[in-house]
Amino acid sequence: MGLILAAAAVVLGVRLPDVLSGEPLTWQTVWIPDLLGPGGDVVLSLHGDGLGVFFALLALVIGAVVFFYSAAYLPKETGNHSFYLLMTAFTLSVVLLVFAGDVFVLFTAWELVSIASFLLIARSGSGGEAGAMRTLILTFTGGLTLLAGLSLAAVAAGSTDLQTIFASGVWSERPGLTTLVAVLVAVSAFTKAAQFPFHFWLPEAMAAATPVSAFLHAAAVVKAGIYLLLRFSTIFHDNPTWNWLLIGVGLFTAIMSAVFAIQKTDLKHLTAYSTVSHLGWIVATIGVGTEFALAAALTHTLAHALFKSSLFMLVGVVDHQAGSRDIRRLGALWNRMPFTFVSMTVAAASMAAVPPLFGFISKESMLTAFQEVSVWLVLVAGVAAFLTFLYSAKIVLGAFFDGPRDLAHVKEAPVALWLPAAVPGWLSVVLIFLLNPISEPITAAVQAISPAAEPTHLALWHGINLPLIVSLVVIAAGVLALFGRKKLFAAAESRPLLPVNGNDVLAGLISGARGLGRGLAAMADSYTPGRHLLWIIMLLVALAGSSILLTTGVDNVAMAPRAEGLDNPWDLLPLGIIGLSVAGLIVTRSRLTAAVLLGTVGVGMSLQMMLLGAPDVALTQLLVEALTVIVIYMVVRHQPRLFPPVSRPHQIGSLVVAILAGIAAFAAVHALLGRRDRSELAMWYLDNGYDITGGTNIVAVIIVEFRSFDTLGELSVLGMAAVVLAAVTSSMPRYPFLRGTHPRPFGQSQLNSLPLRYLTRLVVPVLAVLNVLIFFRGHNAPGGGFVAALVMATAFGLAYMSYGSDRPVVSKNTPIWLTGVGILVALSAGFLGLVEGGFLYFIHGEILGEHLTTSLIFDAGIYLAVLGMLTMAINALGGYLRPGTGEVSELNYAHDEDSALPTTPEVVAPEDVDEPFPVPLNPAAAPKPPRSVRTIKEDN
Repeated sequence: MGLILAAAAVVLGVRLPDVLSGEPLTWQTVWIPDLLGPGGDVVLSLHGDGLGVFFALLALVIGAVVFFYSAAYLPKETGNHSFYLLMTAFTLSVVLLVFAGDVFVLFTAWELVSIASFLLIARSGSGGEAGAMRTLILTFTGGLTLLAGLSLAAVAAGSTDLQTIFASGVWSERPGLTTLVAVLVAVSAFTKAAQFPFHFWLPEAMAAATPVSAFLHAAAVVKAGIYLLLRFSTIFHDNPTWNWLLIGVGLFTAIMSAVFAIQKTDLKHLTAYSTVSHLGWIVATIGVGTEFALAAALTHTLAHALFKSSLFMLVGVVDHQAGSRDIRRLGALWNRMPFTFVSMTVAAASMAAVPPLFGFISKESMLTAFQEVSVWLVLVAGVAAFLTFLYSAKIVLGAFFDGPRDLAHVKEAPVALWLPAAVPGWLSVVLIFLLNPISEPITAAVQAISPAAEPTHLALWHGINLPLIVSLVVIAAGVLALFGRKKLFAAAESRPLLPVNGNDVLAGLISGARGLGRGLAAMADSYTPGRHLLWIIMLLVALAGSSILLTTGVDNVAMAPRAEGLDNPWDLLPLGIIGLSVAGLIVTRSRLTAAVLLGTVGVGMSLQMMLLGAPDVALTQLLVEALTVIVIYMVVRHQPRLFPPVSRPHQIGSLVVAILAGIAAFAAVHALLGRRDRSELAMWYLDNGYDITGGTNIVAVIIVEFRSFDTLGELSVLGMAAVVLAAVTSSMPRYPFLRGTHPRPFGQSQLNSLPLRYLTRLVVPVLAVLNVLIFFRGHNAPGGGFVAALVMATAFGLAYMSYGSDRPVVSKNTPIWLTGVGILVALSAGFLGLVEGGFLYFIHGEILGEHLTTSLIFDAGIYLAVLGMLTMAINALGGYLRPGTGEVSELNYAHDEDSALPTTPEVVAPEDVDEPFPVPLNPAAAPKPPRSVRTIKEDN
């Protein structure tokens, strides 16, 4: 893989002259056509300008070196194949991010980087789980803010293309929006670049293998945050909020993390905090916003990638050879690991900005950029530079000189291990002789941000100036401080600076969110329906009150006049049905009666819809009510016949809530509905629906053609509902309900089922034919796949109720097949639409003189899936005993105190018997139950 990445870097380097001349590498293709409306395609767009190529080469070159290092560092185990796969995905995600030319691609790559880093950190085992989760939480938080920022930018600019967004004039016209998007993008970058207050995830990521740390800290996740800030500096570089937010957070993070680094004794953690500190330097420099500052930030980004990747890998070499990376357990290794020692000294000296290394050049350029803002910023940065010198020295001295142990057994690492680790650090020496060639790609990167930028000129000597004086003072003070380093470092290591750390804060936030979730869940944590509904009703009351306040002046808006009086006397009929049914529901204590009255309420609503001229909705509502009653019966039969008594205070409270709910519903309907003309969208459907689709049933046409994506989503929900229903009911114990509440499968129950059984034989064939007619007429008349499935499910419901005992209406796997095949059929109709260029685009035509459309196939998928879900409900709720097993539950033999009928034990007949038990006209001649049943009854 290292060779592949190196080859990719070479290929990109061959095209570098084109990029340097101002000709970006571009490629694009339509990803999702017309997602944003006609002509609003989502484009998979790659744009390789100077900035993108700069970061892509950084990722590819450092990635290649890390791969070569990994081959020697990691044991030769089969399990490491996943490491190389994830590292490759990690690298490609970074490359995709920096080449993104569209906000969709940018956001997708941003999240892929987060996922790849999470998987690599979590791969380290139980030690990496906590760090991986913190990394995921914080970087995904940045993903949410980035999504918000990109969405606002795309909507404001009217395009998802990044170059179009950057060139839009909206940023100068709407400063408030510009500031908001700038803050969102900055926060997103802070999460990836580990800036305060998100800094603590990066040291936690040290649980990952050393090659992962080297790549993650030098050229991957952290550089993704830096890249985002640089890319959006095109529009935010002169925004004061952006400038001071980046400068303030960056310098604070640089100083804070430098102090934390000095406290650490683990070389890897020390180097991690040094990464956070240097990222703070870069972020603050980007915040300055000038073209020189952007060039300085890019220069230090390159320098940091080189010395930091080298330091991490060399720390891994020390750990590999000495068996520890804790400076308290190391010793004098400088003479036992001379190549590693010299290489680490060079990389650390570049990080400490010791002249004439490349790190010194980049730090001088950043100090000069700060000087453009204020001399005080240079002095503050000088404090950070002093701390940088101290922790850089601590890495070298702690690893090779100051340790207490005698490590005579330690030997220098093999060349294949230390050489790849040393190469990036030694480049800090080589690059001081290649400053002019290095200036060209940095210039191209700056000009990708600010096209009018002047060429960048890197140099080792700029004369005696404030940045040079600060650097010399820092080095001198650092050298003096090192003479007392043991006391200084010991004092820092033993003293916590803050009462809490970032991990504690995040843990507290997670605990608080968990407690808030429990509190909100407690609102509905009850079997009492009122407990569930109370909060919803109160919310509706509040919303209704707000709507009244907000719409007091609604009559001043042009709208249709209010309806005065009763315009249709027939409306009194459904009102009477609903009113009487609700009154009966209030006074009845019988569960069975309540179920019937709920059904009559639905009938009244269906009638009202029919009178209002909505036969489609009325038919659907009526069928849903019929099936709902059947399902309610299946549940009610397992419960006592009567509702439990309700106390007077509870009745009064329920009455108050009911009255408030009624007032809220009336106020909302009166204020918001029925007082306006049809909307423009409704008129467009009515005026154009037939011409486009050839269908006259506008409701069905909207559902299966214009808004078929919504319907497909609802279809998947139905399928999931069937799965959940089967899982829940199959996990329940047999008859986990009250004693004596289950129906009896012979005797009186068989006699009671006879009328419905004969009626079912007459009705089911009619429903079967009707369901076919309704299915095919849906495009032009009330009907369609959904309604047809309800009709057929009603037939299955009637068949179940006509049995004298529990019995599945279809075989166990039939609902699963119906649901799965239905969803697949609906999807196949969507793929057929690709012939015309769009998923779910419906194709119309004449076949044998009949106007047909592929929406019929989509409707067939709806029909099968809905039928599968409903038969699953009937089977799951109505088939607790397995036919043919003869299972008997003792729970069913106790006498039901609320029932006037004597209880009878329950068995189930074999499957091959048409009737569970033939019922003679004389009940006394009914067959006796099996011996096992009689025994149980006699024992009771």
